[in-house]
Amino acid sequence: MKKLNILALLMFIVGVISVFMLDTPTTRMIQSRAMAALSPFVHSSAAIADGVSNTLAAQLDPQEMKQEYDRIQIEVERLRILSQKYTQTLEENNKLRGLLEFKQASPYKMIAARVIKRVSTTWWNAMIIDKGLLDGLATDTPVISATGLIGKTGKMAPHMCEVILLTDEMCRVSAKIEGTIEQGIISGERAGLDMRPDLRLRFLNRNAIINPGSNVISTGEGGVFPAGLLVGRVKRFENKDITADAVVEPVVDFSILEHVFVLEAPSEETQPKK
Repeated sequence: MKKLNILALLMFIVGVISVFMLDTPTTRMIQSRAMAALSPFVHSSAAIADGVSNTLAAQLDPQEMKQEYDRIQIEVERLRILSQKYTQTLEENNKLRGLLEFKQASPYKMIAARVIKRVSTTWWNAMIIDKGLLDGLATDTPVISATGLIGKTGKMAPHMCEVILLTDEMCRVSAKIEGTIEQGIISGERAGLDMRPDLRLRFLNRNAIINPGSNVISTGEGGVFPAGLLVGRVKRFENKDITADAVVEPVVDFSILEHVFVLEAPSEETQPKK
């Protein structure tokens, strides 16, 4: 900036200051006219400030805030319930779709059934399903799931049936350890009501080499259970006096059974002739 311009700016500033500092009729007149010119802007800004204050005061009313908070909480709870129902429906649809795909891919003819009753005192022994004699079921036929063997049918009613679970001591299956020649009879072990029982595969060779985690499958012997059904996996190998046992963990979670499949009994035409 040129020196002349700087000098002019300084003189203007000094003049303005002197006008407002001098106490003369002329300066008072100038000040009055300046304030009159600025008064509309002052009043407008004051009105705006008052409006904002009143609006904020109305919005910050404690009772209205409490009502709005309660309304929001109710809406959040409603949306949470809707989300939970949607998730449950989606899980149920996926489960049913998986069951349908399993049934279509299975080499066996079978009837789908739903678990309708379980009793705490016989939780690991038996359950009741919603299909029975008039639905095409027969006694002593295998009951399975997409995971593996569950047990066999027991007492029949027209539209209900008892299922004897694999974890019951009275449900015995001829089974073998996959990848070996070792086979025996597998059945449930007695356990407390709050404990999930293991299975025990008996009459094995004491000198057999059995690896934990090996699959145990049905052999098909005995005429009730077809060969190749997955029963469980070896947890440990125990030597006895003459033979040995394998403690087996079932592949089916018997505590959460909801849907099962009952293999159709072979018709008289397909049964082997004596």
